[in-house]
Amino acid sequence: MKSSLLSDILIPRGASVAETIVHEVAGLAIDGKMRPGDRFPSEAELAEAWKVGRSSIREAFRVFQMLGVTTAKPGRGTILVNTAPLFALIDWSHHTRPEIVSDIVEARLALEPLIASLAAKRADEDGIRRIEATIEAGRKALGNAEASIQAALDFHTAIAEAAGNETLLLVTKLLRSLYQESARLTRRRPESYSHLLADHEKILSAIRNRNPEAAARASEAHMRRGLKLVFAGGLSSGKKGRAPVKKKKPGAGARTRK
Repeated sequence: MKSSLLSDILIPRGASVAETIVHEVAGLAIDGKMRPGDRFPSEAELAEAWKVGRSSIREAFRVFQMLGVTTAKPGRGTILVNTAPLFALIDWSHHTRPEIVSDIVEARLALEPLIASLAAKRADEDGIRRIEATIEAGRKALGNAEASIQAALDFHTAIAEAAGNETLLLVTKLLRSLYQESARLTRRRPESYSHLLADHEKILSAIRNRNPEAAARASEAHMRRGLKLVFAGGLSSGKKGRAPVKKKKPGAGARTRK
């Protein structure tokens, strides 16, 4: 690892020093500037570069060790071995580059219809009531960007809970702050609030009716509306050569209801 990457990190005074170190190192991993196999400089070198006490360095690296991010190897020092846990530590609202936002909506377009279809199969009455409560919160939040975003995120989390798949629920929760940024970009126009809420009601209706295919279709339509709203403000995909996500034709790898 190039030590200059780490020496460029500025640790603000007054902040939790160890926590700041953890988040700054996580940010380097998310940006691909640190990779498994990279070796950290010594504790003394880091303390000098960051102008912090060695106790703060040790505290931060204890967090990495507990998460399985680093390992200490005799003669080699501290090695980065696993970056996956770091993704849960990042405040994704700061990662607003066009290519990241594009990746967010693309990933959601793949995941959300599956989650909705599973919820239509598995949701119990308590799960449906939790989804209903988030929609009611969304009605009360019309016109209020932050409250509307929180209600929308709660809606998708409630559906993931109702889907009964712990892995999909974990992914939804871990990426909640990442989803928050794409949700914010869909609410730049006043009329979008009611349109997105109407989509939520359609998804809920399909889940209530135990119709997995309708739930998946409604969820996909909702994601595509969000995709249009995100890029309606002139935000490009940020990736050269990326073709728009095309809607699958019936019979092309997806079952259609007869």
